[in-house]
Amino acid sequence: MSTRITQVNVWHATGEVSRGATIIIRDGVFVLGGAEPDEAFEHDIDGDGRWLIPGLIDSHMHIWGVRSSNPANWVVDPLGIRPFRAVADLEKVLRAGFTTVREAGGVMGPSIRDAIEEGAILGPRVVPAYLGLSSTGGHGDCHSLPIEWVRDRPYMATVCDGTTEIRKAVRTVLREGGEWVKVWASGAIALSDNDAPDQLHFSVDELRVLCEEAHALGLRVGAHVEFPSAIEACLEAGIDVIEHGFILDETTISSILEHDVPIVTTMALLRRYLRWVGPEITEAQREMARELLPRIMDSARRAHEAGVMLAMGSDSFAEPLTPFGANAEEMLALSEAGIPVEDCLRAATINGAKVMGREQQLGSIEEGKLGDCVLLGRISPLDDLMQVADPENIALVIKGGVPVAGHSMA
Repeated sequence: MSTRITQVNVWHATGEVSRGATIIIRDGVFVLGGAEPDEAFEHDIDGDGRWLIPGLIDSHMHIWGVRSSNPANWVVDPLGIRPFRAVADLEKVLRAGFTTVREAGGVMGPSIRDAIEEGAILGPRVVPAYLGLSSTGGHGDCHSLPIEWVRDRPYMATVCDGTTEIRKAVRTVLREGGEWVKVWASGAIALSDNDAPDQLHFSVDELRVLCEEAHALGLRVGAHVEFPSAIEACLEAGIDVIEHGFILDETTISSILEHDVPIVTTMALLRRYLRWVGPEITEAQREMARELLPRIMDSARRAHEAGVMLAMGSDSFAEPLTPFGANAEEMLALSEAGIPVEDCLRAATINGAKVMGREQQLGSIEEGKLGDCVLLGRISPLDDLMQVADPENIALVIKGGVPVAGHSMA
């Protein structure tokens, strides 16, 4: 199968821009050397002066199939309906130009990945964590529910304490098809009843064993961690990716650089907290988000200026609080924090691929990489991020060389 896109302006995510170019995707990968003599294309697309960018990557979202941010509803929802909702959610994400998502803790992730890969359903590539790891009383443990409910019907985490339980939970991730290990290592700003964002929920020794076990199995570790003291503990333990990393001081930024660990930012979620009216977000939690968001944006800016690699995550998990298909709002949050536009685009493409260790296959338009790309309008995304962030501007989404979504398919 082959696809040709002609007369496009290409942002490659490598620092290169090609104007009036022709891009060929053959057998699912980019071929930049030109067409074969008399080659016929199954999809021959006139770009007509539009912009082409790599397929977008959301490096932190959840596939839960829930329709409320109230945890009580998560465990009483019929299990049968949730996969169907998840399919609908992922179709919205794909239509928004996201051809890959890194699923950050949820029981359905591996099964959804497999169904998409076999062609049973339509969706982006899914890189799942399966169930994350939470301590008793940690952020992945739903404090408002009886503990037996959380243990018997886990939706996001395996509750585990001590090195023996941690080793078993990590091994279970591999057994069930997870491709990385998510750990809720600290508390959080919101959606937590009994924890706080500066609390460390596993000891450094426990985290070190977690990382040791994961790395022995070939799995990276991403740690939900928000404040400096907990971030430092995670770095000492050997984690590979900082999830959120909201508040950073200069010492912590230096430590992050020393350990060469990226941050997946999720500032858009807190912006949604401030807009949300409903009981799931308390006024105290909303006020905390309002107070901390300027500091969080400043932390992201300073980390970027220091050379920390940033990737973007929407932290989408439940409509209507976190609408699927609006994933690119995190790019706008990065821009408002003072990150240059091209680096915001890198956060949603090549940096996301690097977070997953898949920069040889994904994240840029280069010879031999998977043929994932998004056709936009004629205004350069380097001049206006809304060309990417507004799904109405997504003309065509191509995954593995096959057009799968976009208004030009209508």
